[in-house]
Amino acid sequence: MKMSTLSSLLVLMSVVSMVAIAPNAFAMHHEVTITNAPGSATPGCEETNNCFIPSVATIEAGGTVTWENTDNAAHTATSGSATDGPDGVFDSSLMMVDGSFSHTFDTAGTYDYFCMVHPWMSGTVIVEAAGAADAAADAAAADAAAADAAAADAAAAVAALEAEQAAKEAAAAAMERPSIDAATYINASGASVTSITANADDDSVIIVIDAEDDGELSVQLHSKVIKAFDDGSYFVLIDNEEVEFEQNGNKLTIPYEAGNERVEIVGSYAVPEFGTIAMIILAVAIVSIIAITAKTRMTLIPKL
Repeated sequence: MKMSTLSSLLVLMSVVSMVAIAPNAFAMHHEVTITNAPGSATPGCEETNNCFIPSVATIEAGGTVTWENTDNAAHTATSGSATDGPDGVFDSSLMMVDGSFSHTFDTAGTYDYFCMVHPWMSGTVIVEAAGAADAAADAAAADAAAADAAAADAAAAVAALEAEQAAKEAAAAAMERPSIDAATYINASGASVTSITANADDDSVIIVIDAEDDGELSVQLHSKVIKAFDDGSYFVLIDNEEVEFEQNGNKLTIPYEAGNERVEIVGSYAVPEFGTIAMIILAVAIVSIIAITAKTRMTLIPKL
């Protein structure tokens, strides 16, 4: 795989990862539970700011925070700070082991609190204004939709690059092949021959003659241009009408009449000439690009 394609895939994977992570980043809660860290009655938890779990809780206005004492010592959850003391917003009083306390926050703001028994224990409650959660969710949804569109665009770009590269490689391979000239491999005598060409669409070789009198056309075929049917035979048409002929291996003796112009020898397979190969490659490349472009545009159209 080409480096550009690999880079595009890495970008695509990054975008998809962002889509998966984004909704959780904006999650908002109406109810939060905070517990005391085990052993927080002994100094040390303040060094990592982890005496209350979580140490910073976020809710929407009107939400409720519940403190649960899961430690083996009594604690309080008192608004304010150990330095300035309680500020009177809320106070759990002494919570014994397995005790709990709840407080509903109606006003947006930041509320610090601490444990009056163990003043090194502190935490914070952040109260967002009503509707902030919906706004965050809408923003996350918009970001996710944009990321989806970007991911689809990136995938289509990768596919387009791969299709373009495949077309270039096929064209280069075709250019390396020598041009197939049926007249180089097939000999025809007994009539004035104007041209000899291979027709891959009909698995045939077409010999154009200028017949002024009746006669016989002697044709020596070559397997590089045309192959016989499974039984080793061919099928011959003159001016689109079937005719009888003699065959000896790859040598055919075909009777013709004055005025005949077109002798067609049909087999099981005919090698296309170079011009035909080039046209096929070009057509495949064009169709691939059109299909990818159409798919990309449909993907990016938002659903109503």
